[in-house]
Amino acid sequence: MSEFLKILNNSPLTIFLFITGIFIFVLIFNSIFKKKICAVCASIFLTWLILLVLFYLGYFQNLLILALLIGATVSGIFNLLKEKLNIFKLPFILTLLTIAYFLLSKQIDFYLLIFNLILWILFGLIFLISKQQNLTSIIKKLTECCKNW
Repeated sequence: MSEFLKILNNSPLTIFLFITGIFIFVLIFNSIFKKKICAVCASIFLTWLILLVLFYLGYFQNLLILALLIGATVSGIFNLLKEKLNIFKLPFILTLLTIAYFLLSKQIDFYLLIFNLILWILFGLIFLISKQQNLTSIIKKLTECCKNW
């Protein structure tokens, strides 16, 4: 087992083969059970999840490949949900990246948490102010319309 872990730590090819194996498994699973699971998303996610567990257990040290895989998932989540949730894009992606950073650093950076919280609040306030100005503009147009009668 330790020889396999040495190869896994030093060979992106081994990890890519593992991803490909999971990809094929998910495709077969989807066809048998009539599911619509994204095979690429599942294979990348399951691979980095397994590698993260091995990293926490001290059996995997290749943080570069782990960060790339987690980054791919972060990007996928962002692209999937940015339009569906109709939320602020910058705070959303930075929050996802913060979570990824916490997973890899094995610690929570409270400055990052505070920064993300402030960013969400700031974007929320800007949004509310812009909506209020739109409302004020509409009311002004209505009253001007009535004056011109």
